Amino acid sequence: MKKAKFKIGLIFLILLFAVGLNPTYGATGVLLKIRVEEGISGDSASFRLIDQREIRLENGVQTASFLANFTLSTTPTVLADGNIMLDLNLVTLPPRPQTVFTGVLADDKEEFLLGEVEVKEGRSFKIFLTPRITDLPEPDCLLDTRDKEAEDWDELPGSHFFFRYILNSLADLHWSHIKGHGEGEYRRFRGVFGFTQPAMDRMEYFLLPCRANEIVWDHRFDIGLDPVKNKVYVVYNLFERSIDSPGVGFLLFYRLWGYAPPMLAEGIGNYFSLSHHFTRKIIASGRRVPLRKLTVTRDYRKQPEDVAFWESSSFVRYLVRTYNVDRFRRLYKKATDLTLEQAIEEVYQKDLAALEKEWLSFLEGQRDTIADLYYGAEMKMKNRHYNEAIELYQDMLNLYGRDVGILRSLAYVYYLSGDYDSSEKLYLEVLSRDTLNLEYLQTLGNIRGLKGDYGKARSYYQKVISLDSTFIDSYIELAQLEMSQGDLRLAKGYFEQAEGLRPIAQAEIEIYSGLGSIHDELGETEQAKKILERALLSAKHFVHEFPDKPIPYLKLGESFFNVGKIDSAVNFLEISEFMEDRPVYRGRILLALGKAYKRRGEISRARRSLQEVLGLPCGHKEKKEAERFLKSM
Repeated sequence: MKKAKFKIGLIFLILLFAVGLNPTYGATGVLLKIRVEEGISGDSASFRLIDQREIRLENGVQTASFLANFTLSTTPTVLADGNIMLDLNLVTLPPRPQTVFTGVLADDKEEFLLGEVEVKEGRSFKIFLTPRITDLPEPDCLLDTRDKEAEDWDELPGSHFFFRYILNSLADLHWSHIKGHGEGEYRRFRGVFGFTQPAMDRMEYFLLPCRANEIVWDHRFDIGLDPVKNKVYVVYNLFERSIDSPGVGFLLFYRLWGYAPPMLAEGIGNYFSLSHHFTRKIIASGRRVPLRKLTVTRDYRKQPEDVAFWESSSFVRYLVRTYNVDRFRRLYKKATDLTLEQAIEEVYQKDLAALEKEWLSFLEGQRDTIADLYYGAEMKMKNRHYNEAIELYQDMLNLYGRDVGILRSLAYVYYLSGDYDSSEKLYLEVLSRDTLNLEYLQTLGNIRGLKGDYGKARSYYQKVISLDSTFIDSYIELAQLEMSQGDLRLAKGYFEQAEGLRPIAQAEIEIYSGLGSIHDELGETEQAKKILERALLSAKHFVHEFPDKPIPYLKLGESFFNVGKIDSAVNFLEISEFMEDRPVYRGRILLALGKAYKRRGEISRARRSLQEVLGLPCGHKEKKEAERFLKSM
């Protein structure tokens, strides 16, 4: 494993702390209003407003914003006399890119026409800009994505992407998984729509630990999009991950098929989602809007975000599946905001109202497969969107009944999110149908232990052993439980029984760490030292085997702490903290860090870590121990 991996997290921490020192806080900037009108060139009366938005610009910083069929890159300079110099670079989407490069000396709050660009089918867009001088709020992120030569940036190519990320960030550790997801999405679209992308036209996929200010973020999906330059930006840090957004689909169709109104472009970019499922829920809640309110971008943006997006996605998916891909491609390439309904009639020989009626009738009898729902829920779970995963599993229960597989999956998500009461309730339900299932019994014991009911936890673990005398995890949990209750003799017996079962990896570390601690408490110092060194050696092997997982670093940090190497303990515990967001494990990491900081004399850092333990839905034992240490400081 590269040495650099042991510095993981430093870059991200520097970014976070640098925000508080940012000298531009309260600095003057510009709010730029962008209006787009569509019409026929030369016929001023034909132009109608189809989109408008406002973006924030830092003084002297270029910011790129995509809307309609173009990316507008703007660098403002606020002059002493109250005027604004705007360096403007507008480039439209393929297949026939047009450019507008200009510098404009603009008046504050005065609108001006930037220019006119062709769209398709004889239609044009006029772009109007209105700058307004303002004080900017404190920035959330100081990252600059434009400096690719900076030593902190790295990139790895896939078949259809350049993945760009900060060295030693979480994205660096997880890039293989991220690459697999991105390439998998591309393959799915290629399989249905048949397009191919030139090797030299790979998408640039930026994985950012925070929301860089020079990017205009779409907060519906937590992405930034620049199809003109073939770029997509996502957030990827410990608590926020947006790689499951529809960004790849959006980029592909804008890049390869060009511009279309969002009803079509966003709808097709979200093709492989559970759009029918969520649209049926919207209909059931009485929130559906007629499709005619989604045809023009400005109207699309006025609707509730989820309603516009899911309805468009569902309707487009229906069109593709019912009337084939080629016909939809014709519609996509023909339609503009103001001609969408006309284009629908020309392509499908039916008006929008008739197709809408067909689509709604289809939805009444349509039901997603359980495999599709599982996939959607698992994707949400992998990206730590626990509430959305829970919603999908609950929907599955409503659709398919109290299926054991669904119940078990939902119970596990509740467990990961720290809702132990809900998790226990569901595990008890699945156990009632399979009373001898060791997995359920062991997990219920763990939950009872987390809740501080050690007697009930003990009975679950003993039940597991009575059914399978080789189940190592139950011996270890019993041993640790007895240690916490002060029965060292019984704990030692359980650890030794587990040792005799040829443990591997984490189990081996737990056994040696436990036995070493028991010998130390009994005053058998030399024996304790030898066994704790064995635990340390096992922990080193564990990290080598799983360098991208947080638990091995926790075990290595604890093992270094147990042999008195506190600086090494802190280093590896900080790595684990950087990687782990699940409450049950994060509480253990922060407790271990608090103890290590205290041993090193860093009382304020120890206090912060221990106080965070108290604010997490972690285990009863960790909370009690954190309280005890806080009182002692």
